[in-house]
Amino acid sequence: MTPTQPSRWLRRRTFMLGLGIAALVAGVLRSNETDTPPAPAPVLDSTPMRAEVRAAAVLPSRTEHARRPTAASRVPAPIIDAVTVEKREVCSGEDNLISVRAHSPDGDDTHLHATIGAGSGMRVPLRVWRMADGTYELPTVTVFGKDNIATQVRVPRYTVKDCEPERQVDIFSRRAPNTEEEFEFLARILERPRAGGAPTPFAPVRFVWTFDDRHTVTTSAPRVTHSLRPDPLRPAALYSQHLVKVEAFDASGRKVAGRSSLQLLDTTFENFAKKGIVTVLAVGSPRFPVEDAQGVVRQTFQLSHRWKRPVRLERVTALRSLVPEAEAPPLPEDTAEVSLGVDLLPVGQDVEVPVTLDTRAEASVTHVTYLLEGTTEDGHPARGTFSIMRPPPRPTRENSTPVLDPVLLAKVKRARELLGQPFVTDEDLWRLEREGRFSDLKVQREGP
Repeated sequence: MTPTQPSRWLRRRTFMLGLGIAALVAGVLRSNETDTPPAPAPVLDSTPMRAEVRAAAVLPSRTEHARRPTAASRVPAPIIDAVTVEKREVCSGEDNLISVRAHSPDGDDTHLHATIGAGSGMRVPLRVWRMADGTYELPTVTVFGKDNIATQVRVPRYTVKDCEPERQVDIFSRRAPNTEEEFEFLARILERPRAGGAPTPFAPVRFVWTFDDRHTVTTSAPRVTHSLRPDPLRPAALYSQHLVKVEAFDASGRKVAGRSSLQLLDTTFENFAKKGIVTVLAVGSPRFPVEDAQGVVRQTFQLSHRWKRPVRLERVTALRSLVPEAEAPPLPEDTAEVSLGVDLLPVGQDVEVPVTLDTRAEASVTHVTYLLEGTTEDGHPARGTFSIMRPPPRPTRENSTPVLDPVLLAKVKRARELLGQPFVTDEDLWRLEREGRFSDLKVQREGP
């Protein structure tokens, strides 16, 4: 063998080895591409509906995903079955209820949720405005499944005419303080400005609220509080869907209506899906702690859960948080096992548990937190917590700053009269402000 032969042999061997590795990599990539099936196109539900338009949602050039399934996750993208448009044509800015029906190919629909334009929910009252040149654009429907794998389609075409409603109703909502399921809703009537003068006056005297097409409440003020507790008869899901409608009537019977959608995360479902823990819920009554003449705070907590089997409480731990002295580090919590007099939490029923905090006998305690630990009948861990707190000290001349602004002072006086309370909070003022209870106040500020 000549001296050049080993060198040629090594180069040929290296070249062949490189070709083999390249072929192997190409085969793996090809396998991954063929193993991931394309997401199916949405199927039109052609079942006729009264006074509604059922239209096939037109897909873009390919199905789009907010997050694409990987080979490791194998989470299928949801399939949009139908997008329903309530009206064939609307005025510019008039709401049009868009409803989405979808499913997951693996049969697990518990994670499905959606956005329609800027709104969230499977039913959203959509508002679309015409541009100055007469054009308008319909937004996108995005349906999310497990791990937020999503499918997108366009809202089916409908006509937005060159007209505007004389007035509209906007519904604002927020979760009530110190609660999980109570929500406050506020209706605000918006008048469309007219070039030729002021719009026809509309003074509502009655508001009819409808929740999820079932529960109806009538109020004289544009505000209502309602519980959006998930329906126990419906299967548990990551999100609960709600549609709220309000109809405002004036003294002559004229009516204007508005709608709003809410898509609420169910933390109890999320806790079990991600951690395998059944959540024990606790709702206090009264909602905020009140100290009686003897310095004792008394609250009753309603314990419940949303699991399909009863929960047995096995241990309750009370953690007393102590007030540290000035410029001293926080004191360790005082921990002790206690009994609430309850061992079993049945399915679909609330169990009342009264607790007290003697603020004079325990002057150094700011609040007591109760940690609940138990097990369901089918072996899942159950956890929950609630706290009873020392209320803030009552306002006095020594610990308070006097109100000097004449407008704010007038609002405080009006709030005390309306609520029949010796003291009012910022929350009381904000709520009455939203209800328009101060709109007739005419106070001049002093100064230049």
